[in-house]
Amino acid sequence: APVSVWEEEEDGATFTVTSRQYQPLDPLAPRPPPRSSRKLRAGTLEALVRHLLDACTSGADMTFTAAFLATHRAFTSTPALLGLMADRLEALESHPADELERTKGVAISVLSTWLASHPEDFGSEVKGQLDRLESFFLRTGYAAREGIGGGSADLIRNLRSRVDPQTPELPKPLALPGDPPADPTDVLVYLADHLAEQLTLLDAELFLNLVPSQCLGGLWGHRDRPGHSHLCPSVRATVTQFNKVAGAVVSSVLGATSTGEGLGEVTVRPLRPPQRARLLEKWIRVAEECRLLRNFSSMYAVVSALQSSPIHRLRAAWGEATRDSLRVFSSLCQIFSEEDNYSQSRELLLQEVKLQPSLEPNSKKSPRSASRGGGVVPYLGTFLKDLVMLDAASKDELENGYINFDKRRKEFAVLSELQRLQNECRGYDLRPDPDIQRWLQGLRPLTEAQSHRVSCEVETPGSGDPPAPRVLRPTLVISQWTEVLGSVGGPTPLVSWDRPSVGAEEVPGTPAPLLTRLAQHMKWPSVSSLDSALESTPALQSPADPSHLSPPTSSPRPSRGHRRSASCGSPLSGGAEGASRGPGCGGGAPGPGASDCRIIRVQMELGEDGSVYKSILVTSQDKAPSVISRVLKKNNRDSAVASEYELVQLLPGERELAIPASANVFYAMDGASHDFLLRRRRPSSAPVGLASGPSASGTPPSEGGGGSFPRIKATGRKIARALF
Repeated sequence: APVSVWEEEEDGATFTVTSRQYQPLDPLAPRPPPRSSRKLRAGTLEALVRHLLDACTSGADMTFTAAFLATHRAFTSTPALLGLMADRLEALESHPADELERTKGVAISVLSTWLASHPEDFGSEVKGQLDRLESFFLRTGYAAREGIGGGSADLIRNLRSRVDPQTPELPKPLALPGDPPADPTDVLVYLADHLAEQLTLLDAELFLNLVPSQCLGGLWGHRDRPGHSHLCPSVRATVTQFNKVAGAVVSSVLGATSTGEGLGEVTVRPLRPPQRARLLEKWIRVAEECRLLRNFSSMYAVVSALQSSPIHRLRAAWGEATRDSLRVFSSLCQIFSEEDNYSQSRELLLQEVKLQPSLEPNSKKSPRSASRGGGVVPYLGTFLKDLVMLDAASKDELENGYINFDKRRKEFAVLSELQRLQNECRGYDLRPDPDIQRWLQGLRPLTEAQSHRVSCEVETPGSGDPPAPRVLRPTLVISQWTEVLGSVGGPTPLVSWDRPSVGAEEVPGTPAPLLTRLAQHMKWPSVSSLDSALESTPALQSPADPSHLSPPTSSPRPSRGHRRSASCGSPLSGGAEGASRGPGCGGGAPGPGASDCRIIRVQMELGEDGSVYKSILVTSQDKAPSVISRVLKKNNRDSAVASEYELVQLLPGERELAIPASANVFYAMDGASHDFLLRRRRPSSAPVGLASGPSASGTPPSEGGGGSFPRIKATGRKIARALF
């Protein structure tokens, strides 16, 4: 239907009129009159009150009353509004009785709706205006009648009960002020799903008590001005809880507790990188459980804390985290990506509200999650940002001084979404856990300056190191994936990287194709750190940005004769030059595609920490002491005690090959195995050679494949065939 839009001016108000002319289906039928709708666009405060009490408003402009009551605090106060309503009603006493009766009925309906939807507006400051309204209704004989919203006597009584509320009995705090602060590392004691439930319980209670009108940009955006500290208490409570959860994450990972505001008033618990990695993994599981509970507030609090500068710069701790945890962390970070104004989190929240709480069919946590209810807690920061942007983008008043009510309609659309989510939030069925609640209340989070100082003490920043990226991507070039992954026990197909996989038929067999593959794999991960590399954590740089591949300026360049190995997260110095100097690193037995470096897996007993495996790159220039030192460093041990350890190759048939201290590991090792053991030297070690169990087998080196000279000759011939 053709649409016509124009504006009309009337008694201090501007209306937008929309007219639609519909065509009849029968061309011979007469044309019906156009259908028009009129909405108030702007006006003076008195004109807005007249329109509010107009009996025709509820039918012609259905959203005006709700939008006016929800946003009136942005341009007036509740006492002033009640006074104008009383003025309007008193001015109608001289009008015809039927008009007065209609207006009084509308006033009763508006006041009833106002009290039901925004009871927080009626404080002690409106007592005088309520006296005026009560005297008016008694004077006009309307107190005992039944109007549109019920009798005025009951309404005034309900309003007075709201104005003079009884003092509620405050709950007894779980953590007393004199109690010692809680240990932030005790998060490992609690189950992740139980901790997520308690966080959701706290967040849901705060969100249900949230006053949507306090989120308006005109109020929240001016909260920091002098004299406005009392504004928006419900929003401040939600923000405080968000910051407390984020502070708990930072304090626990750093192992620090604040005892005061000063930089030195911090108690730090010594933790090793593997222990910090367990704390990182714990909080990632908590965030995942919050996602299953549809608690976007605590989930984003945990994710933002893990992305904060004091935490994401801890390279050693992130390097010890498991791949599964890092993959989950990456997916959670993508939810709150800032691209397109948080479009992913908005779409996900919309889907969660439309659908019933359902989890993945194969998830083991589905039954338990379903029993916890179907509520939802949004991240309030998204709505606060929208309202602040609306407040900044539109003027409060037009050039003629009229209140811009179109702006208030847009704000009401956001507030109504918050109210709808509050109704959804009532679907939780959770029970409080006093132990977890007491631990959460007893935490003493660090200040921003304290957390930065502790983080720098945990891992001292190097003077020439580049800024720590959020993704610690090793940069060693690897081409023969099938053999390499087989040597470290990983899966053969690599599907998690955003680049084509290398099939078995693509493994280079000659130096020329190999150099081609080197250029294609410059950003693939180092096999020397496959057991601890961060695969998919969100990075500060884009994946296409090669800046994280550049070597640090302070790192020494390798000699032109060979290339050194790269530890987890450390860029390979001169990676581009190394690719042009020789063939890539292979992980299999010597053959036509063999090279001068291999990947070995070294097991080391760490006492109470158990036994761990580390993948080490061994080149043709590495001797046993240097390999032992690198293994000790990767296990966070002092490399100065390398002489107290020996390197032993584990061969099939429960045999062992002890590598002498002066031997070249690359040439001394047996090609039948890539598994090694690092252990302390025995007081009386047997002669060097192959052994079966604790006693020497007596097998000649030539028979066992452990002799050095025949192996050197065979390897030399194979390398010559491969190169020439």
